[in-house]
Amino acid sequence: MKRVATAQIPGRQVRPSLLHEDSSTDWDLAAEQATLGGMLLIDEVTDAILGLLEPEDFFLPCHAAIFEAIGSLRGQGTPADLITVASQVAGDEDVISRGGAAYISSLPQLSVPALNAPHHARIVKALATRRRAEDIGWALLENRMTAAQAQASLAELCATETAESLPTIVALDFCQEVPEEPEWIMEGYLARGAITELDARIKTGKTHFATDLIRAILGGEEFLGRKTLLIPVLYLTEERQTTFRAALKRVGLDETDGLYLTFKHQTRLSWKDMGRAVAATAKRHGIGLVVVDTLSDWSGLEADMENDAGAALSAMRPLMDMAAAGLAVLVLRHERKSGGEVGESARGSSAFGGAADILLALKKDPAGGQENRRVLEAVGRLEGWAPRLVLEMTEGRYRSLGTNAQVEAESARRLLLSVLSIREDDAITEKQILEEAGEQVARSTLKRVMDELLARGALHRAKGAGSASTKAYGFWLDKEARL
Repeated sequence: MKRVATAQIPGRQVRPSLLHEDSSTDWDLAAEQATLGGMLLIDEVTDAILGLLEPEDFFLPCHAAIFEAIGSLRGQGTPADLITVASQVAGDEDVISRGGAAYISSLPQLSVPALNAPHHARIVKALATRRRAEDIGWALLENRMTAAQAQASLAELCATETAESLPTIVALDFCQEVPEEPEWIMEGYLARGAITELDARIKTGKTHFATDLIRAILGGEEFLGRKTLLIPVLYLTEERQTTFRAALKRVGLDETDGLYLTFKHQTRLSWKDMGRAVAATAKRHGIGLVVVDTLSDWSGLEADMENDAGAALSAMRPLMDMAAAGLAVLVLRHERKSGGEVGESARGSSAFGGAADILLALKKDPAGGQENRRVLEAVGRLEGWAPRLVLEMTEGRYRSLGTNAQVEAESARRLLLSVLSIREDDAITEKQILEEAGEQVARSTLKRVMDELLARGALHRAKGAGSASTKAYGFWLDKEARL
C-alpha cells in the first residue's frame, strides 16, 4: 500500500507542495495547522469545524490528538485555549515529538486569517476523503479487498461525505445566550465586537480625540460623561515616532501603562493579514480596544480607489476580523472636502460606513468664534449614543458641554443673568431681552428657558413692571435665583 513520509519539518512550517518531489500531495500541513490555530483563537468557528471533521481526518497524529482534545474540552464546557489544550495532551508522544506546548502555542499564528479556519477544515476533509479512496484502491490492487467490497466501501465513503451544513442557532437560544447590552469600552460609543468609525477633516483633532479617549480608558475615568472600561489598548499609528511621542505627552499618555503601539513604518505584514495578527496580539496581552489611525494609510488604499465598493470592503475586512475576535475597533478616516451629514461625510464609498456599526463625525463648531469647540455627531446600529454633542477642549482634554439643545439653553441662561436685574423696578420687557440676545440665542430657545425659570420661581414677571407698559410684562430675576 502506498505510504506517505511523516518526516518532521524543521523551522517554520511550509505547505507540503514546497517539499521535495517524492512527498505526498494528499495532505496539507498548512491547512491542518490553520484549522487548529483558528479553533484555538476564535471560539465561534470551533463548533462548525467540530461538526465537519473527525480526528482521523488529520494526517499528522499530533494534529488528531490536538483536535480531539479541543472537542473533549468543549464537550465538558471547559474553554479550549492554549493552556487547557496543552494540559490535555501533555502525555501524548506524538504531540511531544512535534514540540509539545510550544508547538500548540505557534498554531494560532499560522491561521491566516483565523476566520477562514472552516474553509481550511474543508480542505483537510477533502484530502482525508482522497486518502481513504486511495487506500481502497490499493487494497483492491493488492487483493486485500474484492471488487464488490471496494465498490461498497467507496459507496459508503461517498455517502458519509455530505455537504457542510450551515451553523444555525434557534433565535430564542441566541437571545438567551447573548447579553442584551454589549460590553462597552466607552458607553454608547465603543463596544467589544463592534467597529466604530470616526471621521474628521485633516487637523480637526482625530488623533487628539482618540488619545484623550485612551487616557480616560487607561485611567479608569469617564469620557464625555460616559463610563469607560479599564482595559489595555493597541494603537496602530501612521505617524512617525517623534510626532506621536508629542501626541501622547499632550494628553499624559507618556506616563501611563497599558497602551501598546504599532508603527506602520516598522510593520512588514500586509493589511489583509493584520486582522489575524492583531487578534493574536490582543489575546496575548489582554487587549480590548484597537485604534487604527488612519484606515487609508494602513490599508494602502489610494484616493482614486476609495470610491470603489469592492476595494472599500476589502479594506474593512481586517477590521471585521478584529471585531469578530471580540475586540472593540475604533478606525479613523478623513472627511471629504465637501463634508456632509454623519455617515455621508467620510471620503469614498458608502461601503466603508456600511461595514461599521457606529459612525462618528468630529467637526468644528459651525457657530464659529469658539476655536476650542467641536461637535461630535453619531449614528449607528447600537443604542446609547447621543446624536449630537458639543465638546470643548480645556487644557488639552475634551469635555462634553452636552447636546446642542443643552448648550443653547445654557447660553440663554447666561444671557438672562447678564441682562436682567433682581429689582422689579428695573424689569425689562421680552422685546428688550430679545434685542439684547441678537443672534446669540434662538428666540424659541430663549422663550423655552424663560418659561422653565418662571415655572420654578427663578424668574418673575408682572404687567407694567419696570420699563413695561401697563399691557406688557416686565421681567426680573429672583434675588436668590439659581439659573
